[in-house]
Amino acid sequence: MTQIVQFPRPPIAFDPETVENLSSAFDTAWEKIRESVSEFARPAYASAMREEIAKHLIAMVGAGETDQIKLTRAAIAFLAENYRY
Repeated sequence: MTQIVQFPRPPIAFDPETVENLSSAFDTAWEKIRESVSEFARPAYASAMREEIAKHLIAMVGAGETDQIKLTRAAIAFLAENYRY
């Protein structure tokens, strides 16, 4: 029988300025998606898509990206490239 082994991940911690930047990028990306009348913003998809954007942004910031515009654009592109509705 195959067993899935979970590797421990170190906790991610960001300073307050980084959290503010991350939050702003998330809010801006979601607002742009919502304003575009994208299917991703429909109630049936919104919660899952917001979670995916958040995970992607956290990974980017954890890898060192700090530019809010790049973060916002990358979040939108991530949904467009990885999800279909």
